[in-house]
Amino acid sequence: MKQAHCPSCGAPVVFRSATSLYVVCEFCRSTLLRSGEEMRNLGRMADLLDDVTQLQIGSEGVFRDRHFAIIGRIQLQYDAGIWNEWHLLFDDGRSAWLSEAAGEYIVSGQVNVNQPLPAFETLRPEMPVTLDGRVFRVTDLKTARCIAGQGELPFKVDAGYDVDTADLRSADRFVTLDYSETPPLVFVGHPVTFADLRLANLRPTEALGASQPSTTARAFNCPHCAAPLQLHSAAIQTVACDSCGSLIGVENENFRLLQHAQQALRVIPWLPLGSRGTIEGIAWEVIGFMQRQPPEENAAWSEYLLFNPSDGFAWLIEEQGHWNFARAMAKPPSVGQQQSEFTRDGEKFKRFSSGQATVSYVVGQFYWRVAVDDVCRVDEYVCPPRLLVREVSATETHWSEAEYLQPEAVAAAFGVTIQPPVRRGVYANQPNPLVNGRQRICHFFWILVGVATLLQLLFLFTFAAQSVLKKSLVISAANPESSWTSPEFVLKSRARSLLVSHHTDLRNNWLSLTTLLVEKNTGQSYVGNQELGRYEGVDDGEFWIEGQRSEQMVFQSVPPGTYQLVVEYELGKENSQSVVDVVELERNPMGWSNYLLLLVFLACFPLFALWRQKAFESRRWSASSLDRAGN
Repeated sequence: MKQAHCPSCGAPVVFRSATSLYVVCEFCRSTLLRSGEEMRNLGRMADLLDDVTQLQIGSEGVFRDRHFAIIGRIQLQYDAGIWNEWHLLFDDGRSAWLSEAAGEYIVSGQVNVNQPLPAFETLRPEMPVTLDGRVFRVTDLKTARCIAGQGELPFKVDAGYDVDTADLRSADRFVTLDYSETPPLVFVGHPVTFADLRLANLRPTEALGASQPSTTARAFNCPHCAAPLQLHSAAIQTVACDSCGSLIGVENENFRLLQHAQQALRVIPWLPLGSRGTIEGIAWEVIGFMQRQPPEENAAWSEYLLFNPSDGFAWLIEEQGHWNFARAMAKPPSVGQQQSEFTRDGEKFKRFSSGQATVSYVVGQFYWRVAVDDVCRVDEYVCPPRLLVREVSATETHWSEAEYLQPEAVAAAFGVTIQPPVRRGVYANQPNPLVNGRQRICHFFWILVGVATLLQLLFLFTFAAQSVLKKSLVISAANPESSWTSPEFVLKSRARSLLVSHHTDLRNNWLSLTTLLVEKNTGQSYVGNQELGRYEGVDDGEFWIEGQRSEQMVFQSVPPGTYQLVVEYELGKENSQSVVDVVELERNPMGWSNYLLLLVFLACFPLFALWRQKAFESRRWSASSLDRAGN
């Protein structure tokens, strides 16, 4: 650390970093150049614009387990707003930059790239650019103006100069091409959250003029109709007058009328501006409202801009009574314009819709220059309850991630008692409420199947079938009509059932069977008639089979007694071969038909639940613009 005194006002100035060549005096705003032991005054630095950033010179934090301190800042402005570049000094002496823009934070450092870089004029949003073998996509093109510098800086900052910059992103990297020099400077960074940085020594709440959850509003009057307006954040670039519909651009302390919003009807937001609510544990305030719709279609949806001093901006989106909470993605996917699906974090996203969106109504405050009739291309990818949205304009690609919210949850979060807009249809990322129901039904289905199977096995082994008799008989073609009488057998107790089975080697012939079960003492009989036929052959080189060789019959509830089985045969004359019939009589055979019927009955419930779930998904995709286009 090197300490000196400002040659202009005598105030102490400190160089913490060996790479810092310039420092802006905190007291007189003089830009001082360090030259050996001397300090040379290069002139007064322009004043910084007021903002509500919580960071300041002297703030400390942690990035990837490395402690840093903020020692300098550059403030820049472009058409969409203002952002800060904070100069960081790590404990090991290395330095980096922390970009802060619209609630997004990126830590980056300058790197050398040994390859030619594309000219700024040739770049377009979504254009792929390869750097050191890694493919990046252009996400933002802007011409920014340096407003002022503060603290220690590694290079001279002159207020008022313009610089072209291009932002590129891959799945986990962020690249900025700075065209202020030739060849362009390359900065590689990683997106982080405010919480990740574990910041300390932040600006006190009083310095921000904050009243929870937002900053104290700055009041002024609409230059078109003189209606009173308020400004909640220095990041705000556009205010839409609720009285006359005028859109007012914000430039420092001066306000310039951008255009008069030619809106036929005034739209009353369901969530009034200034409403405060908590979503995902963060206190938000509604500061802006806009409606967008596809060109030439009267199907507008509403978007509420939410603001929190620490967490920046978020969106609450309502369409046809369905709600989504959306935030900008720090690590957007690398997806081509024609790509229909991709996998992210183990989840498969499928493109739901593609088309243009036009701003039709605005009111409140916005952190970019919004105007009625602004148009961008919108692609939506769904994996319920998540929705990834890509918006592509002439100079920027913006990804946001949304998650479906139930209307009741939105009303409860903001304490709104008015009935929310009625839900219509199935929304793109609306969770399928029938999934959990089908899973429960399937769970119970398998439980009942298990119970039924155990009972079936229990009956099978507890009440095993008993073989009463078994006999192999030959029916001769020379004596086609014959009969057989079994030896006597005794049933000591009532038989639940007696199964008589006939298994033959019949071929290209038929066999008629009459089976009698006769009780010797009482003469009571049970009779059954059966026809067997088996035919086979070859036609046009193809083998065919018809009929069957085996048959069964069951005598139910047979009382105890002494019985004989009598079988009478009649063999067809279509074949001269003899036929062998194996006759078997079983007591209390275990039946499977009831078990199978029970399984079929139980299966109806999960199948019906699956049908309902599929019907819900069909309703979802019937609303897809791609589905309507036949894609």
